[in-house]
Amino acid sequence: MSRRRKLKNKVYEIEIEALSHEGRGISHIDNKVIFTRGALPGEKVIASRTLSRAKYEEADVVEVIEPSLDRIDAKCSVYGICGGCSFQHLSSLNQISAKHDWLQSAFMGQSKVQPKEWLEPIQVESWGYRRKARLGVRYVAKKEKVLVGFRERKSSFVTVMSRCEVLHPSLGDNLEILSECIEALSIKDHVPQIEVAIAEKDTILILRHLQPLNENDEKVLIDYAKKLSITWYLQSGGLDTIKPLKNPVQLTYSIPKHNIEMSFLPNDFTQVNFELNKKMIDLAIDLLDLNENDDVIDLFCGLGNFTLPISRYANKVVGIEGDQGLVERAKANAEQNNITNALFYKADLFEDVSGFEWFRGKNYNKALIDPSRTGAIEIVELLPRLNIERLVYVSCNPATLARDTAKLISLGFSLESAGVMDMFPQTAHVESIALFVRKK
Repeated sequence: MSRRRKLKNKVYEIEIEALSHEGRGISHIDNKVIFTRGALPGEKVIASRTLSRAKYEEADVVEVIEPSLDRIDAKCSVYGICGGCSFQHLSSLNQISAKHDWLQSAFMGQSKVQPKEWLEPIQVESWGYRRKARLGVRYVAKKEKVLVGFRERKSSFVTVMSRCEVLHPSLGDNLEILSECIEALSIKDHVPQIEVAIAEKDTILILRHLQPLNENDEKVLIDYAKKLSITWYLQSGGLDTIKPLKNPVQLTYSIPKHNIEMSFLPNDFTQVNFELNKKMIDLAIDLLDLNENDDVIDLFCGLGNFTLPISRYANKVVGIEGDQGLVERAKANAEQNNITNALFYKADLFEDVSGFEWFRGKNYNKALIDPSRTGAIEIVELLPRLNIERLVYVSCNPATLARDTAKLISLGFSLESAGVMDMFPQTAHVESIALFVRKK
């Protein structure tokens, strides 16, 4: 068995030339690119190497010798150790500016086009916004203490943290109380993680436990549920083992401008940033330019986050989703909101869907796509067969959006407008939106 060679310690003094699309500083030494975490363009820093490859190396900032005028002090006391954030040393305004630059670079690099119009970036409160998370849990026997928080950067260790600035304050301000709760359990060393789902009215914590809880453990959880104003769910195995400790809770979020209330399960995919999500939906509807004659298809529709608001302004809307559970809950959300012009179907949009009833021989003049990071190249290629004239593409990955843009252009679409939305402030994550119109 071969062993990986231990990386020799190496320290650089370097000047940062630019910012990579992961938010790392870029510099060059001896024909190698150096990606430095925590550095900003124009800075001179001392950095310590963390990874070495043939054409590039990675490093972390040890000391900033000449700081950028854009550098600010991080709000969080464990910033740089915790893997939850990567951008707190840059102001919110400069963060969104950097994300705009990355999107622009992706378009030019892969599709060789720019939108005819750049949309104004969308931002909301950049702290305490996060409502979905997976927190690591670790019992440290030597200290007889339980750690609860995000894992350290590039490590399986749990960050020692008493609070989190990006988690919703209902939980982010109470991590120490949550640690106390787990410490009081007989199986504290058999709890690897807690899933967080914070709705508008309720908070659910899913406790992953590798050993059964005893009667006293359940009492401890119930007592702390009152202190934390949360509801415990338990997970002893796979996703199918998730169940409430006592009574189930119906989680909801509202989209008031469009008179929609969405229900979801704690392990369902929902946007982590409710306030940004509302603005994103408004923008998507504006870009679609809906009227009562429109037939719309919403691809990768999930719970109906876009589908149901769209239904208020269109003749009909069809939502397609690969997860049967999400399809069923989308249908239930339509019924709950008294919506009768929205239909939902299950389909794997990464495979050939041309034989499905919602596709074969059907026409939709407008479409919305909101895929995962891998993009939507498979379904994009089929859009002309549906006679789509106007398409709004919501993306969480500039690289795959740019790739799919090149395909859309080859199919006769033009890139009319695009912009960035700060769904994950304090991180390098880029959420974007683009409007395409098919030439007649």
